[in-house]
Amino acid sequence: MSLPQEHRRLSTGDPHLGLERRQYFSSSQGPFHNASNIFLFYGGGDRGSVVDTIVRAVRAGEPLSHVHGERGSGKTLLSLVLAERLAEHRNIIRFEHDGLSAEALLQQLTIELCPRLAAPAAAARGRAAPEARSGVRASARRAIVRQLALGTPGDRPVLLIIDSASAIDTDVQELLRELSAVRRQGRRMLQAVAFERMTIDDARALGVHAAPQPPGHHHWLRRLTLAEISDYLQHHMLLFDYNRRDTFSRDMAYFIADRSEGVFRSINTIARNAFMIAGLDNQERPSMSHLLLAGLPPREREPSRAPFVRRHRRAVFALFASAVVASLLTAILLSAR
Repeated sequence: MSLPQEHRRLSTGDPHLGLERRQYFSSSQGPFHNASNIFLFYGGGDRGSVVDTIVRAVRAGEPLSHVHGERGSGKTLLSLVLAERLAEHRNIIRFEHDGLSAEALLQQLTIELCPRLAAPAAAARGRAAPEARSGVRASARRAIVRQLALGTPGDRPVLLIIDSASAIDTDVQELLRELSAVRRQGRRMLQAVAFERMTIDDARALGVHAAPQPPGHHHWLRRLTLAEISDYLQHHMLLFDYNRRDTFSRDMAYFIADRSEGVFRSINTIARNAFMIAGLDNQERPSMSHLLLAGLPPREREPSRAPFVRRHRRAVFALFASAVVASLLTAILLSAR
């Protein structure tokens, strides 16, 4: 029995398969879409050495390590890789939230370590007055310290991974110091790795930008160089599709480096958009022309204009005042007659 024409095209892998049908036979969204896939982790740009250094620090009992980076520098992916590396020997607790505070951290740890107390503690926080919440927090701290001293699942220490845009304030630092001081059979029962968003200027002030040896277990996720960007593009395509490992030429890599300035998120966005534009052109691989379109700067939004009355309020007020005066004069003249 002969197959229908479109079935024969699908079975032979015809590259001219229409875009309206291709999406149903794709194994994934495409290259550079899943930025949190740990199997696509790129160890260049010192990322691999940062992971190795933190793993050694955690195994040596270091209470707190810091990883600093700009927005889009790959902090979240690196934290997932770190959790995967240490999951066999540590109980991993991830705190991934925009707002970082001692109260929010205590709430997360209570849920993870003392689940029976989580619901009553949340209810007590909801009913308590603002001045009484300190007592609820103190009770939660004692419960967490007691649980760490008694033991955790598998009797493995806890590795707390903090991935937040907020900076670690003094209250959070004090809480981490208190919890990391708890030991059981000579082992520290809680350690933390904090991934913190930071600008280059702040990193220079802290002394971690381009530092050969990170001070006090601080690490900076620097931007990629041109050679590293070319290597990253080939690395990603090699793992995604071996037959398309050489999709990006050196000129294309240079263009991406110029537009992205070496920031991971920007590199992924430009490359992903290039593939999307190539797909609209019914092409499997993006060309330089597709990349040029993908790297165009966003169109600037025109500033919203104020309403007409607000822009000409003086003229409108004068016209209104003159109309009122004219009406009064007309009324006076009519009444005089």
